[in-house]
Amino acid sequence: MIYFLTGYVAFEEFVLKFLPVSDAIYSYLRFFGEILIYVAFGKLVIHKLHRGIPFVKTAIDLPIIGFYVVVLLSILVNGSPLIGSIYNIRPFARYIVLFYLVANSALSEKRITTLLRIILGVGIFQLAAGVIQWVGGPAAFDFFLPRESTLSIGGFTKEYRLLELGREIGSIYGTLGDTVIYGVFMILVLVVYLSRIRRLEYLNLLGAAVLFFFIARSYSRAATFSALLAGGAWYYFHYGWKKTLQLAGATALVFGLLLAVVNPFNLEYINPRKAKVGLVGNVTGVFSGSYVRVAQKQRLGALMGNIPTVLVNKPILGYGADQNTTIERLNMSKRSFLLKVLSKNGFKDVYWVAILCFYGILGLGFFALIFYQLFRAALKLYKKSVSTSLTTARDVISSRLTQRIAIIMLCLVAVTVFLLFFNRTLEFRGYGFYFWLCAGLMFASDRSLPTYRPLKITL
Repeated sequence: MIYFLTGYVAFEEFVLKFLPVSDAIYSYLRFFGEILIYVAFGKLVIHKLHRGIPFVKTAIDLPIIGFYVVVLLSILVNGSPLIGSIYNIRPFARYIVLFYLVANSALSEKRITTLLRIILGVGIFQLAAGVIQWVGGPAAFDFFLPRESTLSIGGFTKEYRLLELGREIGSIYGTLGDTVIYGVFMILVLVVYLSRIRRLEYLNLLGAAVLFFFIARSYSRAATFSALLAGGAWYYFHYGWKKTLQLAGATALVFGLLLAVVNPFNLEYINPRKAKVGLVGNVTGVFSGSYVRVAQKQRLGALMGNIPTVLVNKPILGYGADQNTTIERLNMSKRSFLLKVLSKNGFKDVYWVAILCFYGILGLGFFALIFYQLFRAALKLYKKSVSTSLTTARDVISSRLTQRIAIIMLCLVAVTVFLLFFNRTLEFRGYGFYFWLCAGLMFASDRSLPTYRPLKITL
């Protein structure tokens, strides 16, 4: 089941497009992968309870419980609509279930390695699809477009189509149905690829450069900067602070020269959805004065306006767990610092701020604690794998796998914390699924984890 989903999720939009079914059935089939996760988890729970097999303790159990308690309190205290609240938290919750499914599965080292290879294999297919789109032009682009459809459930309407606001000229998106999702998925592939590298050789560097190029080709600036962050994090854990600072200094110098030549501060920002912009100009454009003015009405505006509005009016539990109600209440706040009238479109672009708006300081604190604990667990596992004395060939293989999965999570946590300032990364199927899969694999690979008291239920 996990093998199938690992290979399926990234191709879901493309596969479902060609099924000879109506738009309504197509829309419901997009719940197929999610249902499989719940079914597999249910079977695992029943099996463990029937056999008296204990569940493993993970470092994020208490933060997750605390977060969901705050979600419930926010619903009750703020009188949030139940259906809307569930709809809002569902994209995050479904992969928490995946995390516990993987963490509690009896996965051998061979199976964990196979899952990582599947991710790399999917990444290679995405590269190939990207090349076809890049070279093939409009015909190839149309071929990979997902089917457009609309689904209404419980008063909520969901539109399935590529980029509601348009597509950057020259960008690619593989089979992910969206250029941004493609960019963040390829970051994950880059991290998994880097985890295999133990020495900086020319072929290894070439592979990383190719992946970075295709991430930049998504025209997602957040993904491009995150790819640099992922590479820097990997370099730090292999070579330490001194060499990492030297590399960062050299990178900053090169980038500064590019910025001065390609897009100095006095130039106007060019929207790549309206005019063709080069890869370098697309990245350096965010440092122009005109872009800063635009950003004040978007992500920067959320930081400058939403945060103080929440802290002054509803600091503890936020405005409520339903997105539509929260937006209405924010717009009607007695003391407001908002820089524009908020709408549903783009509200979650700064996901950290969205969590604060929904669940207040308490919710944001537990949400941040989840990532802190994940990072601590990965760092602890990494140090243990490095310091463990190796006596047999099997120990060497096991230690390398443990070190590899720990490196993956260290890099992914750093990248995800950064990305959540720019989009709702963890809610994307093409990223959230694989992030929590890797988190589960990290705990599944740690054979020294304690377990909860076994409970046996006879059916």
